[in-house]
Amino acid sequence: MANKSISTSLLTRVLSVYFLLTLMVTAIQIGAEYFDTKRALLAELENQQSTFSGSLTRSLWEFNNPQIDTIADGLISIPAIAGVLIRDDSGNVVVQLGETISVDELPEQVADGYTLQEQNGIFGYFNTLIFEFSGHSTRVGDVTLFSTRDIAIDRIKLSLAFIVGNAIIKSTFLLILFSLAFNRMLNRPLNDLTRQIRSFRLDNLEASRVRLHDQHNNELVLIEHAYNQLIDNIEEYQDDLERTQHKLKLANRQLDEQNAILEQEVARKTSRLSQVMLDLEQRKNELEMRQEKLEREISQRRTMEKTLRDSNQRLEASLQHLKETQQQLVESEKMASLGGLVAGITHDVNTPIGISVTATSFMQEKLEELAQALESKQLTQPQLKKFITEGQESLGLLDNNLQRASELISSFKQVAVDQASDAIRDINLKRYVEDLIQSLQPQLKKTQHQIHIECPADLYIRCPAGAISQIFTNLIMNSLLHGFDGINSGNMWINITTEHDGEQDLLRIRYSDDGIGIDEQKLNHLFDPFFTTKRDQGGSGLGTHIVRNLVTQTLKGDINAYSEPGNGLTYEFTFPVIILN
Repeated sequence: MANKSISTSLLTRVLSVYFLLTLMVTAIQIGAEYFDTKRALLAELENQQSTFSGSLTRSLWEFNNPQIDTIADGLISIPAIAGVLIRDDSGNVVVQLGETISVDELPEQVADGYTLQEQNGIFGYFNTLIFEFSGHSTRVGDVTLFSTRDIAIDRIKLSLAFIVGNAIIKSTFLLILFSLAFNRMLNRPLNDLTRQIRSFRLDNLEASRVRLHDQHNNELVLIEHAYNQLIDNIEEYQDDLERTQHKLKLANRQLDEQNAILEQEVARKTSRLSQVMLDLEQRKNELEMRQEKLEREISQRRTMEKTLRDSNQRLEASLQHLKETQQQLVESEKMASLGGLVAGITHDVNTPIGISVTATSFMQEKLEELAQALESKQLTQPQLKKFITEGQESLGLLDNNLQRASELISSFKQVAVDQASDAIRDINLKRYVEDLIQSLQPQLKKTQHQIHIECPADLYIRCPAGAISQIFTNLIMNSLLHGFDGINSGNMWINITTEHDGEQDLLRIRYSDDGIGIDEQKLNHLFDPFFTTKRDQGGSGLGTHIVRNLVTQTLKGDINAYSEPGNGLTYEFTFPVIILN
């Protein structure tokens, strides 16, 4: 029966686990790539719908079917769009082009847009069309844009090839590396050890000693020492046996010499000799027992060595997997926060832009009426004054809303760039925090909570602005989601001061709220990763953990938290900065 190599078995198990994990990770990456592409397609559908909704709404209002057909043809020519379905306010199909789903599966009334789930490889974005005129809103129909699974797969072909190729290259490299390492560190030393043990000769114990090369204080060295110790013990037992035999020869010679004159003592001498033989037999038995004991110890050590090696490999693999999983979750938490910011700011920007489009349409209608009156020579002074008054009001409305949209986009742009970057920037700290709070207005305006800022207006600092943005975003969202659970109107305070400590300037920030607070037991685990009081509601438990890492690692500072049930939660953190003024 052929012996099974320990290194081969161990290598097979390690690589099997690695290949299984690689296969799972590759499958997850492919799935994530597909769903990200699908979300991007839905976003394109929503953007295209927003782009054409104004002209399409007016065409439906005016029953301008040729214009509707032209818009539909323009939409269906866009690569991301596979189908277009336009209905009027009665639910009748006006235009249906490309790949679409059944009309019966569309929602009845949706005002702010609705994402259609994938069916038979088709998904889309549905939105109602509202025409606003003189302060009145009228539903004139709806439009649904569709995309397909084939379009999404076609976009990610290159990414799929890269993911699969990357997995194959890493697996091949790891297989070669592990094979060489196992051969050098296990196979060759074990073969050398086996060869030397097989050359054991009882008549030449010194030459039978084991001598391993290129081994430094590992388990094989322990086996070498134990085996050589066994040979030392055998040498001692041989010396004892030779001395005993020598004594026996001396006793026999003395017996022969005195046999003639001490014949009467033969019986006593014989009895004494028998006792010596019994002692010799007993010592021989003891030698055999010691040898068996040593063999059992060697076997036990080999078993323990294999068990420890297997356990060490499993622990290393588990630790690496946990580190990778934690890093992925932290990155997912950051991107989820930025995604929520994008969704909120998009909704807020749509409102002033929609009002601006309505004002523009109104001005265009009035200009057409004025031109017709002028051409027919029926233009009167009251009509001209009314047009000027209405035009000034519309232009004022248009200017205010476009300015509002510009401020929202500018605020969001800087905050979004900072949250995705660790770049060092020079900022006015109070204005930067105010811009950050402005970008969080989509979440704050749904509540009656207030944020109070105490910070010098002329404080300019040089720091990683993205880290500060992420810290305040996480703290404010934690207060909204956890601190004010069940509270309709709460307060958040941000107090910022500076101080000088030796050779550096320090920025001290105190953030607190008057929410429900937490008890001492939960406070002790507040910064632990994956600790959350909202796990059944989708909480990840990474918000405060990210805050602590940003303060202690990115900003090189320290952070503490204080709370009592019913008395809110307070964070105090200090870190070095460069104060410019």
